[in-house]
Amino acid sequence: MTMVLITVASPGPGVLMTLDNAIACGWRTAMYGVAGLAVGAALMAGLSSAGVGLLVRSSPALFTTMKYCGVGYLLYLSCKAWNRQPSPSAHGPRPQGSESVGGWGLLVRGVLLQTSNPKALLFFLSILPQMVEGKNAQGSSADRLIIGIATYCVALLLIHATYAGAAAKARTWLATPFASRLLSRVSAVVFAGFAVTMLMFQL
Repeated sequence: MTMVLITVASPGPGVLMTLDNAIACGWRTAMYGVAGLAVGAALMAGLSSAGVGLLVRSSPALFTTMKYCGVGYLLYLSCKAWNRQPSPSAHGPRPQGSESVGGWGLLVRGVLLQTSNPKALLFFLSILPQMVEGKNAQGSSADRLIIGIATYCVALLLIHATYAGAAAKARTWLATPFASRLLSRVSAVVFAGFAVTMLMFQL
């Protein structure tokens, strides 16, 4: 459980997206993106438990394809953040530079961000056996697997909700043109940094 909490709370693309969404459109709407991250995590955990993680690990071509898809999506987010225009409205900047992005759009982006990272498959491939085969494990393997995935997703929802709440409280200051532009530039650079980090990741 400790490993799950540390992993979920650690800074990464998901945390940055949650903070960015909360500042751009408030806590309630940002939670759609958090839900998307949780759904994506459940999908990746399910794929890992089904053996897809082993397939990715044993297939350099498949791993490379997934890696470049993840890098491309992070660079896309970087460009969107860089080009986002400050909003003169007191309600803060538009999310990711688009007026049409709503809660469901953020949910889809959360799912895409989580599922475009091949490291997530390898992470669940390493952590799920520990969650399922603990010393005091009870019940069938399938039940323990479901509980393990659910635990991870609930932890993600709660921790990211806390992040989003803290960021949303800073919206008044961050909605100013200078702060909004600075935040967009910082977000763009950090997303690009994550893309470079993923690009360098090897099996």
